[in-house]
Amino acid sequence: MRRDPRLVRLSEEHHHGLVFALRLERELPAAGDTELAALYAELLRFWARGLLPHFHTETECLIARLVRHVPDDDERVRRLQRDHLDMEALVARMRDAAGDEDRREALATFGETLRAHIRWEERELFESLQTDLSEAELDAAGAEILDRLPKPTRSPWVEH
Repeated sequence: MRRDPRLVRLSEEHHHGLVFALRLERELPAAGDTELAALYAELLRFWARGLLPHFHTETECLIARLVRHVPDDDERVRRLQRDHLDMEALVARMRDAAGDEDRREALATFGETLRAHIRWEERELFESLQTDLSEAELDAAGAEILDRLPKPTRSPWVEH
């Protein structure tokens, strides 16, 4: 199914998330202490500038509309909330890490979790939202998404 234009802004941000996850996968294994510290600092910027606003937008613009149409135990709603909380827990684990190896392991897990989450959203969640939400709901959600996540000229999530 083709991506509904009202959800494209979130998909564009997903691209940045996948790029960051790929960087973690490629750079982390060989990273020394200095590179590890730089990746961790970049993750914290990525988290604050990109993922938290993105997560809030998904929850408040999409999931808040979806819950009106589904049972309380809908797996899509539960999965989205669980994935977001799992990533929040990984960021907290990195902040609390006693040593570099724990931080390295949490960064690697974060990248894997982020990639799996984005792929699930793109392949399953967004596909189902495009059929489950009414045109009026998609219009309202799309306007809110653009208001909350204006398109930047560069990725706001990572340093260039």
